[in-house]
Amino acid sequence: MTFWEDRPQTIAVIPDAFIFLTSGMNLALSLGYYYNPATSHFLFSWLVGVIIGALLSAYLVQFLIKRYFVLISSFLVVVAGILYTAFPFDDIALLAARYINGIGTGLIIVPFIVHCSEISATRKRGFGLGLEQLCISLGVFIQATYISLWNAGSTFSPMRIHGIFCLGFGLGALGLAYLVIESPIFYIRRANDAQALNSLTCLQLPAVLSDEKKLLLVEHKNYVLLNEYFGTGNSFVRGLAPLLKMTLYRAALAFSFSLPYNSQLYFATFMGMSGEGQWTSVVYTALRFLGVCTAISMLDMIGRKLVGLLGLLVMGGIGIGIAVIFAYLSNWVQADQMRLVCVLLLIFQFFAGLYAPTTSVYLGEAFPLLAKPYFIAFCICVECTVHIIVICTFNFKLHQIYVFNTFTYVFMFFCFLLFLITIPETKLMTLNEAQERFRLWINLKSW
Repeated sequence: MTFWEDRPQTIAVIPDAFIFLTSGMNLALSLGYYYNPATSHFLFSWLVGVIIGALLSAYLVQFLIKRYFVLISSFLVVVAGILYTAFPFDDIALLAARYINGIGTGLIIVPFIVHCSEISATRKRGFGLGLEQLCISLGVFIQATYISLWNAGSTFSPMRIHGIFCLGFGLGALGLAYLVIESPIFYIRRANDAQALNSLTCLQLPAVLSDEKKLLLVEHKNYVLLNEYFGTGNSFVRGLAPLLKMTLYRAALAFSFSLPYNSQLYFATFMGMSGEGQWTSVVYTALRFLGVCTAISMLDMIGRKLVGLLGLLVMGGIGIGIAVIFAYLSNWVQADQMRLVCVLLLIFQFFAGLYAPTTSVYLGEAFPLLAKPYFIAFCICVECTVHIIVICTFNFKLHQIYVFNTFTYVFMFFCFLLFLITIPETKLMTLNEAQERFRLWINLKSW
């Protein structure tokens, strides 16, 4: 019955889901899942676009309703899809498409996290916010699958296929923009209680006014009044401790799915399973998607902290094994060692999928209302910057692989130990309760 009652909250973010599918495909394109040779500029251009879009949306989300962001972002995705489809061999057009799609993603990701955290019931906020990483992981899987299975003799450009997908998903998001239900908190901040109550009525079935929804309006008003009482300056100060935690927490996501690990999987498959194709890439990304599905089904029951910490701990442990094998050139030509690397990377990616959606959930819960969009945008920008630095500095050589692998597993273990003590469990908490818990430096409770 609860699922039925809360169904409009999920339907309201379906247009965002279509956009995030194209985000996943473009992220995969940045991190090694491309067919023709690509320059570093081509790979990181989409990430620069995301940074630009996130910074713009952090400011605009204070004034524009959510539907406008969906319309603008989906329009940009459609334009990028047209460029990919019409000019698959034109480097300038493809570069423009990458920037445009990146800006479209950046424009929607901050409003999505803010909006979804505000419209979701406390009992299903983890599921709602986890949809971002679910759709991104599915997009990654789509891109990896068709690239891995591409026929070398085909005269049809794989970039055109990429464009068709982006065009279709963008048009889907554009056509479904009418499903968006605005956040009641957006209207409360503008002293429009009638519209806020109308939003609350639409967000939960049956779509009729009830005493429960009137009480929910009072709860939302108290949330807004408390945060506005602190003011912008005090909200910024109160958000610094959560910002430090979440910057590291979201940055770890960039190491869980990265160009070096994707390159190592490709190499290990070639050396350990010669002649058997690149089917491991399909399984690799499918396991990440499966991990995300598993996580979002547990976030509102088991909680966020246990799921996220389990993912970090296993990724750190498996990272040691991968680093040790690749630390010796003699292992690079041993089929058994490379097959072991493939197995380790596949397991790694499942637990990376467990970790990924917790980052989106915590971003939606950690920050004070007035500073929230700016701090979310900052965390997204840091994640993209990590990807850009890795793309620009990585070469498939012994030293670079050793440095990356060692840093990754040390960073994962450091984050595990840090978050074991500092990150809170926010299951079934209101936004007020969650942001107060995030302000504490010591949070040992894990359930």
